[in-house]
Amino acid sequence: MGVTLLKLGKPSPLLPEELVVHEQRRFRAVSSTTLPSYRIGFNLPPLWRISLLVTNRRCLVLTDLFHCMTQEIAMWYPGQNPDDDPETVTKVSCQKGLFGNCLELCSHNPKRRQRWLWSPDLTLRFFLKEPEQIEAAILRQMKRSEAADQPG
Repeated sequence: MGVTLLKLGKPSPLLPEELVVHEQRRFRAVSSTTLPSYRIGFNLPPLWRISLLVTNRRCLVLTDLFHCMTQEIAMWYPGQNPDDDPETVTKVSCQKGLFGNCLELCSHNPKRRQRWLWSPDLTLRFFLKEPEQIEAAILRQMKRSEAADQPG
């Protein structure tokens, strides 16, 4: 899946045995950077909604436009991604940005070529009150997926 720009209908279902460990729906703003472009979005219920799902395999960003169009960004923990989707989380941290505290989530997709709109590297910033809770949940799941990949 990686990045699905816009599609009609509802988001794709979670994979079998994929569990949501944290869900966040309230943000001051969300920004995305994939050089050379920079985009920013706000929740404007019921017209435009942005949510972040942290599962045991990936971080999933869902945007819902007018309840009929969806954008999905799936960023897999290292070793958890399906063969056809190389979008992998490379870094998660808490930062300060234009709208205050934020969770910064970086990913890399070697299949995404450098173009005027996209590059292989993607940085998402979720501006919210306490990003540390989400950062801890993601780091915990990444550590579990690393341990599951280790032989023995």
